[in-house]
Amino acid sequence: MTPRARDASLRDSLRAVLALCAVALALPLPAAALGAASSHASHTSRPPARQLLDHDASWFRAQMHGGAHNALDPGRDVSDQVRSTTCLASDAFVRVAGDGKTFELRGEPWIFAGWNQWEVLEAASNAPPPFRHLPLPGREHIVRQMNEAVSAGLKVMRMWAHTITEGHALQTKPGEFDEEVFLGLDFVLHEANKRGLKLILAMADNWYPVGGVDWFVKHSPTATRHADFFTDETAISLFLATHKTMANRVNAYTGVRYKDDPTIMAWNLANEPRCQGCAPEVMQAWIERTCAAFKEHAPNHLVGIGTEGFYGKASGFMDSNPGLGGSDWASREGQDFLRNAATKCVDYVGVHVWPDDWNFPGTAFQRRFIEQRIAATRDSMPGGPKPFVLEEFGKTVRAGDLNENALNADNGRTTPTRVEYIESAYAVSEAAAFERDVSGTLFWHFYDRGVGPGKYGVRSNDDAFRVVEKHARAMNAIAGVPESCAVSNEA
Repeated sequence: MTPRARDASLRDSLRAVLALCAVALALPLPAAALGAASSHASHTSRPPARQLLDHDASWFRAQMHGGAHNALDPGRDVSDQVRSTTCLASDAFVRVAGDGKTFELRGEPWIFAGWNQWEVLEAASNAPPPFRHLPLPGREHIVRQMNEAVSAGLKVMRMWAHTITEGHALQTKPGEFDEEVFLGLDFVLHEANKRGLKLILAMADNWYPVGGVDWFVKHSPTATRHADFFTDETAISLFLATHKTMANRVNAYTGVRYKDDPTIMAWNLANEPRCQGCAPEVMQAWIERTCAAFKEHAPNHLVGIGTEGFYGKASGFMDSNPGLGGSDWASREGQDFLRNAATKCVDYVGVHVWPDDWNFPGTAFQRRFIEQRIAATRDSMPGGPKPFVLEEFGKTVRAGDLNENALNADNGRTTPTRVEYIESAYAVSEAAAFERDVSGTLFWHFYDRGVGPGKYGVRSNDDAFRVVEKHARAMNAIAGVPESCAVSNEA
């Protein structure tokens, strides 16, 4: 997504929390709830808790439409809160099936519904401002979301493998890493593994400088501009060294190296890499080099590129690119969809579709964009088809638009236009999944109660999440897997 589509607005976050405060009564809390803040703290040494604005965490946990929903057990540590699993084998790596066009787990064909989650490492490592205000400790939010997502039948989470918050970077200098942030990623991987969730980790973001493309440019003495990331030897070497360090990281909770952890389904080379004004050969060479290195570092993990899926000028498919009034801007971003996706070591095809950012009203263009990429992957991919994942899609909802942002009975939001867009994307995906032409979907993006939601965020009490749940049921039915499997929490 583009920077203007991101949800890092502190103002929106505070507005959401204050809205909850306005509609809920601050009732006296039982002693167990008052003690929950300490019982939910991680065993790992953490920085001091952030100061909340107008309430404490125990107050928020008691609010019916806030923390009381999906609440954790105050008598147990945050790391001991598993309620159900995905029913998937947590010790099995996701593979590409023999037909080349689907995923498999333990030899069985597999498709999934999942979600994107934003600023996960900030929450897992207690990031300071300007990271958004959270009503609960960050790790508590992460565990709550995993529990709710698994219960809803979602199987895969896509997240960034770095932070985006100034002053709280995973890699502070070339080769130097913040151990607290790394411990946060250790925690996320461990909690996902307990639930049988699979993760897709995006290595570098195109839009944010912390941990992203511009960070590597900044730390190369021979690179001066964004596009140099794709050609500058020092920037590329630093990027590949970063992935190698991560692949060889030993998880402090599990003792397993990341490269040996089946929780990691795949790595994205980057999130929406763009080399504006570059010839398609530039990004193609970068994809081939970085993908080969990723495979060497972590041979058990899949690799996806992370691009939106634009065609280059010589592709013959430019008419399916975004571009109102005949604009060819998308063809000048360095991408070339089929050529890029056909790279031998790239395991699956992912696309992102953003009607708001691309200025296409209505769902027709979104549908055409997805359908064309599915058909091209199936019928025109050099070397044969690959698993297809709708990796990012969503629709903005602005706080001031009451017609698209009304409260529902669960104190969530009624968002009819967003629902229309999500239903449209899911309808295309489910029809194609039935034919094994789509292998997964990941909506943008899921927030816990009281967090965000910014312009794109979906919470579990929003009507849009009912659409997500319905889609998860459909995808699980096509895959022939259960929604979830209950876990006994008896001491």
